[in-house]
Amino acid sequence: MKALKKGTSKHLFRENQIPSVDGLSLILKRYENFLNVATRAQNTRRGYRRAVRDLCIFTGLLPVNIESDQILDYLNFIRDKKKLSWQKIKWDVAGIKHYYRYMEHDEDMAAQIPYPKEQKTLPKILSREELVSLFDSCSNNKHRVMFRLLYSAGLRRMELLNLKIEDIDTKDGKFRIRVNNGKGGKDRYTVLSKKIHKELQDYYRKCYPKVYLFNGRLKGQPMSPQGLRYALKAAIKRSGIIKEVNLHILRHCFASHALEDGMSIKTLQHLMGHSSINTTLVYLHISDIPLRNAFSPLDNLYE
Repeated sequence: MKALKKGTSKHLFRENQIPSVDGLSLILKRYENFLNVATRAQNTRRGYRRAVRDLCIFTGLLPVNIESDQILDYLNFIRDKKKLSWQKIKWDVAGIKHYYRYMEHDEDMAAQIPYPKEQKTLPKILSREELVSLFDSCSNNKHRVMFRLLYSAGLRRMELLNLKIEDIDTKDGKFRIRVNNGKGGKDRYTVLSKKIHKELQDYYRKCYPKVYLFNGRLKGQPMSPQGLRYALKAAIKRSGIIKEVNLHILRHCFASHALEDGMSIKTLQHLMGHSSINTTLVYLHISDIPLRNAFSPLDNLYE
């Protein structure tokens, strides 16, 4: 079967194209079963499956029949034609390498697939004044509490949406939040602001959520990621902030501002759920800490 014509659509690869590659549906089902047993995080399972799906639809072949140069063609295509970032391409590479290593038991093929060169960029953040403006621009108190909780605890989007009422822990004078099945399937605790705790109590008395801390349209079901993004977009528009803002920026703001206020880098690493301290050290470059006690030696040259 011939590969699909390149560049024919902005969204070239779709789920309904799976039948165009004979046997692909069965391959993907087997891979899904393996990933489920491996208990990888939901986003990882979804991303790895999509990577294999897209590669096969691009080439028109099953993985066992794909050559290494065809994989390179695919990676170049999603970089140059689809303009995907190196982070997203890295996801594809990780998924494809994982498939060949564990499903085809082809270590040689996995070793031939290169990771993209990292494009090092510093995280973007909002100023403290911009954060206050964002919070004050929320259309309802529920959204305001959600955004303030994201910022105050350094949560990821899905970690917030998956929070259950029982995850707010204030027993024995503790103020902390249990994060279940965070990135990489890891559990951790992060800090619970006493101000946010009071706001959550007020929110609970007004909304009476069930099971999940923030319900969607149905009680007992979590709010959708789309609903949260829509609420943020509306608040940004009302605030007049002209920066490009997404939900993850609130997590970056937490890390940068926590360092500025004196939190140790090791404590921050734990609260953020970073496996490597190097990931956390990035926030030193976007905080004011390096300049807080800095001076120019020229000012003392003649004294």
